[in-house]
Amino acid sequence: MSALDADGVWVVGGAVRDALAGESLDDFDIDLAVADAEEWTRRATQALDAPAVKLSAHFDVWRIPLPDGQIDVWNLPDGDIERDLRRRDFTVNAMAVPLGEFRRGQLAGSLIDPHGGRSDAAARMLRLVSGEAFLDDPLRMLRSIRLEAEGGWRPDAELRAAIRRDAALIDRAAAERRWDELRRIFECDRLPWALRRLEQSGLLDRLFPELALGRGVDQRPVHRRDVFWHQIDAVRWLIALTAHCPPRATRAAAVRRELEPLLSMPDVRAALDAWRVPLRLATLLHDIGKPETRSLDADGSTHFFGHSELGAELAATRLRSLRAPNRIVEQIGLLIEQHLRPGQVNSPGKPPTDRALHRFHRALGEAIVPLCWLFLADSLATAGPKALLPRWPAYAAHVGRIVAWQPQERVSSGVILDGHEIMAVTGLAPGPLVGEIRAKIDEAAALGEVASVDQAKQLARALADASKDSAVA
Repeated sequence: MSALDADGVWVVGGAVRDALAGESLDDFDIDLAVADAEEWTRRATQALDAPAVKLSAHFDVWRIPLPDGQIDVWNLPDGDIERDLRRRDFTVNAMAVPLGEFRRGQLAGSLIDPHGGRSDAAARMLRLVSGEAFLDDPLRMLRSIRLEAEGGWRPDAELRAAIRRDAALIDRAAAERRWDELRRIFECDRLPWALRRLEQSGLLDRLFPELALGRGVDQRPVHRRDVFWHQIDAVRWLIALTAHCPPRATRAAAVRRELEPLLSMPDVRAALDAWRVPLRLATLLHDIGKPETRSLDADGSTHFFGHSELGAELAATRLRSLRAPNRIVEQIGLLIEQHLRPGQVNSPGKPPTDRALHRFHRALGEAIVPLCWLFLADSLATAGPKALLPRWPAYAAHVGRIVAWQPQERVSSGVILDGHEIMAVTGLAPGPLVGEIRAKIDEAAALGEVASVDQAKQLARALADASKDSAVA
């Protein structure tokens, strides 16, 4: 990019902040402020052989995507860099360095820092540039919490007070931008701390009003906390049960130790990492259907019939309003709707049968591992670790059996009959019954009850005959 290191091209924002804080840049993600940004972007795309897109109809901002990151180019009216820095969010983001000096690592002599960002970067402190910062862009409130969660940047008291004061403004931020900040927050293992900040500031109630309705909704005698704090606590336990670094707290470490053999299985760890964001969001929202479904027995016991199904619907509606990707919305909905199922896969006091486990695996597929960890976190948040520890080895063994279960090895690829073969041996016409028979043959093969093509055909005929007898009766 040396050919583009012209006068009036400034590196601004997070790249300068992180460089001064001594953080390495894994990706080339950089903001530039440039006089005549459109012309500079045109020349940059030619030099880099990369496309560019204008990000907003209201602001002169262009993005150049690169294989290892991106360049965002902001227009700098009249070349006034200090005017540009005055409109930024935090002092650590309100510094600038000429592009050429930045590329050579020579920040000190050419740094423009009108608001004391350098000293704040050394202290990893977040301070507002202006009291109007949130009026200009309410998303900055979420960004401050994300920076704290991602990198331990600490908001000062004035910033925390400003967020509490202006929390309602977050509704004005574009849904896509809110989702992007939330996604990054939920990727962090400091998520419990971030949720505390979101709750204290009032932002959590604005972002997830369905969650807020759980405050004060009693769940005794089974649960020790109301619906709201139960879900917050479940996230805390989920992080302890899934984070790559085991917890240090004695009780949490004891709980985690029972799961280490499972976590050492590559498929288990890969599934937890792949479902990281949807699993954490589903855990936070898994009981949001309870306030509307609460009923009370004469003895004071509470029930929440249908809360899983309603919760899945409420979560999907909220997440779609935030423009979350459809894939993630579907994953979260599945986890919430099915979050009780791992505890229901066996009869009380008995291990799950192969038949029950086959149906469980067939229905849930790749969601099995995250669903089991949601079940574990939910259980810990319900009873508390002190009450659950004596029974915890049994919980871990139960989940281990679910996760590790495999169908019987099939003797040949022809054991499972397709629909055409089933119709040929039974004389059935196309219809739902053919699919039902195929599913039962599949189950029988998985359990080792069918070991040849002939046996599969015999079972198909028997099932078809039984269906005809039932229809006549």
